[in-house]
Amino acid sequence: MSKLEKMKECLLSSIEIDMQQIEEIKQQPQSQINFMGGVKEWYRSTGCSNYYNEIVQAIKSAEYKYPDSDSVWEKAEKIKDEIVREKLSLVQL
Repeated sequence: MSKLEKMKECLLSSIEIDMQQIEEIKQQPQSQINFMGGVKEWYRSTGCSNYYNEIVQAIKSAEYKYPDSDSVWEKAEKIKDEIVREKLSLVQL
């Protein structure tokens, strides 16, 4: 298994959608929700910052030689965004 696959597996198993945060977003004025691109897009653009610990753990599990490098973090962020989008697509609003 490649390092990228290890990182993806770790993130897949650890990332959970925070339904409480989704509900808080839904309570906002509709004009703000529309401005942010909808509830799911709002969550994706703001709620994803909550996954720092999951990203750190995924990078550790992949055993990168330089875990603090920008390129490793960019890969992890991209994978995290893909997983969040995928999991959000399954959420019923």
